[in-house]
Amino acid sequence: MSVGFLRRDSCPLCQSSRQLLLCDLDYRDEPLAAFMQHFYGGRISAQVLADARYRVVACGRCEFVYQDPVLDQAGMHALYHDWVDQDGSLAKKRNAGTQLYRQYAGQMRTLQSLFPRPPQQTRVLDFGMGWGYWCRMAQAYGFDVSGYELSARRRDHARELGVTVIDKLPGAQAGFDFIYANQVFEHLAEPLTSLRELCACLNNDGILYLRVPDGRGLRQRLQRRGWTPELGAIHPLEHINCFTRSNLVQFAGAAGLRPVQAPLRLDWGSLASGIRREISDRWFSTHMMFRR
Repeated sequence: MSVGFLRRDSCPLCQSSRQLLLCDLDYRDEPLAAFMQHFYGGRISAQVLADARYRVVACGRCEFVYQDPVLDQAGMHALYHDWVDQDGSLAKKRNAGTQLYRQYAGQMRTLQSLFPRPPQQTRVLDFGMGWGYWCRMAQAYGFDVSGYELSARRRDHARELGVTVIDKLPGAQAGFDFIYANQVFEHLAEPLTSLRELCACLNNDGILYLRVPDGRGLRQRLQRRGWTPELGAIHPLEHINCFTRSNLVQFAGAAGLRPVQAPLRLDWGSLASGIRREISDRWFSTHMMFRR
């Protein structure tokens, strides 16, 4: 299957065609070429990227930062099925320490406080569930959870864990109370279209959780020092949308969503770190909850 690139000549958030060029590199330029070779382990053919350029632009109207061009549908399939290290990704989840599961457990307690009723009465969707480990934790807490994932291998693995997997979004009849989208929307070529499709799956009083890499200050660093591998919020090929907290709110608002604050989650045993987390979550971070 031939892999190509598509122009995104209008902003994915506001549709403006005004662009300010922030970065324009040939994929054969250093240090980009060395980073791509190392990160993808040589799984991307040099021919695929021979005529492509890594361009990062800012919208001239809303200042949203995004990549243009991006891989076409065949390229996205190759990226997430063949080029990404699937075995390494799975091993990372299988070998995760208790900190990851403590984080998941904290999210389950927040979910329970948002919907104070027997957990089996709360319908949950993990959109972009990966290997299914968050879903498995939600199941352990008793929630009625389903997972949606494009990768066939990841879907199969989740099913082996006992996760209920759906192959397509069910639309308005779904009636989900809570949709969890962790590290998904930075990857999507048409994020607003996808967000509106998700909103259609929510109950009228449902809640949507969005978490994306924090692009705060990235534009200034890119303009001052140029591209470096540490700028993960604009990872070449993959992180094609770069969100800050303010444009995450703008993005959700365009789909008819408004921010909501999660209930406080403080424990006496870790009060100081809990307060720091709450301050970050409520005023600075790019992981937020929204309601219609």
